[in-house]
Amino acid sequence: MKEKIIFKIIILLTVILIVLSMTGFFHKRTIDNEIITKLDKGFYLKGNNEVTIDYGSTYEDEGFVASIEDNKSIRNIKFENNVDTSKIGTYNVTYTASYKDVTKSITRIVKVVDSLPPDLNVKCKDDIYFAVNSAYKECKYEVTDNYDKDIKVDINSNVNIKKKGDYTLTYTASDSSNNKVTKTINVHVRKKNELNYIIVSISKQKLYYYVNKELVLTTKVTTGRYNATKKGNFKVRNKVRNTTLKGKDYESKVKYWLGYSGNSFGIHDASWRSNFGTKNYYYTGSHGCINVPTKKMKKLYNMVSVGTPVYIKK
Repeated sequence: MKEKIIFKIIILLTVILIVLSMTGFFHKRTIDNEIITKLDKGFYLKGNNEVTIDYGSTYEDEGFVASIEDNKSIRNIKFENNVDTSKIGTYNVTYTASYKDVTKSITRIVKVVDSLPPDLNVKCKDDIYFAVNSAYKECKYEVTDNYDKDIKVDINSNVNIKKKGDYTLTYTASDSSNNKVTKTINVHVRKKNELNYIIVSISKQKLYYYVNKELVLTTKVTTGRYNATKKGNFKVRNKVRNTTLKGKDYESKVKYWLGYSGNSFGIHDASWRSNFGTKNYYYTGSHGCINVPTKKMKKLYNMVSVGTPVYIKK
């Protein structure tokens, strides 16, 4: 009988201990849940949870808010940051707070990206000109990038140098982040006499020579007195070296002659003149030809071919 009583007492004590233990467990769990709830409300990131920054820039994290228990700050905060702005990639900034027996971590995702396109320098003007069947060359270019060392450049061209027309030459540079830059050059294929020509301005007493519509030579001139120089559209008919020009009242030796109208009108050197480009041409000018300083005339003669248009304007 005595043994039964002792056994019952043991059983009762065991039950009491179990009840007390369970009560403590549930009480602690309740407290932990309360702390977790407080951490969820009071411990969070400032700004966005995910940010994107440019490669090579400086990253400064916006930080966090950690305040619970009547705005008391949590002091036990650990910080981890593996952001490397010198490399493109995805990184984490993590803050971990420990409050009483509860630990919580919050993480910001930081993406380092290259958003800049390559720097493409095509060494041509936006509009370039070629004569039909001339030697056609694509424009040279330079390309650099803030991140990639080797940049791919695709060239797309529909130029037909054998046929007069307007074409395009397109350069596209791409980097490893798929940033692209495109440069388009307008290519104009024309007959030679449409690209190379001489313009003479009587009012300015100037001669201009263009090659592929680019001005390559400018010089002062002296035109005909009393407006003896005919205005209009002509072309170089012949080229002659070391000849003598003869008229009723003159005989002049010239080294370079470009005839553009009959046998009487041409562009030539005039060694006997000391001044060119003055307004005195009206009284002291030529008999109708266009006089050019010898050095300039030599250059012009060596560049111009028969058939080159000559446009003489007021």
